[in-house]
Amino acid sequence: MNEANTKKLYTDFPRLYRDAAKERSTMQFGFGCHDGWFDLLYQLSADIESEARNLILAPDSDSWPRALQVKEKMGTLRFYCEVGKTKDELVPEVVGELISFRPLPSNSAIRVLIKKAESKSATICEVCGCLGTLKMEAWWRVTCDKCEQEIQQKGKQ
Repeated sequence: MNEANTKKLYTDFPRLYRDAAKERSTMQFGFGCHDGWFDLLYQLSADIESEARNLILAPDSDSWPRALQVKEKMGTLRFYCEVGKTKDELVPEVVGELISFRPLPSNSAIRVLIKKAESKSATICEVCGCLGTLKMEAWWRVTCDKCEQEIQQKGKQ
């Protein structure tokens, strides 16, 4: 994600992305996806913070949600987050023949928000944000037809 969009997320949601300035934090490397998912991530961040306020969590406490890592994996968004000091769950995820374990917050409302955004990412071009489809080739990605054509052209050069 470009520097301006990264800064906007860090500035507008400083508590959610509070580990961005910490060494040995995955968030110090920014967002491992392209700018097409910026609006999706912005809305998800706002929804998570809204839910945290509904739960009456203190923004300056360790109980406030904390993004651990945000990236693209197997073509779609992965948003790893923890809420509070409770042991969050490692949930098995099956994609085709692949199985991976990933952290999901123990808070069910925030977990639902994350899962909905991750599912929605399969229909949003990661490059431009338009309607896209998941392409499962050598490298899985969600792109619109225009961006996919540009990627294919660059690959032939």
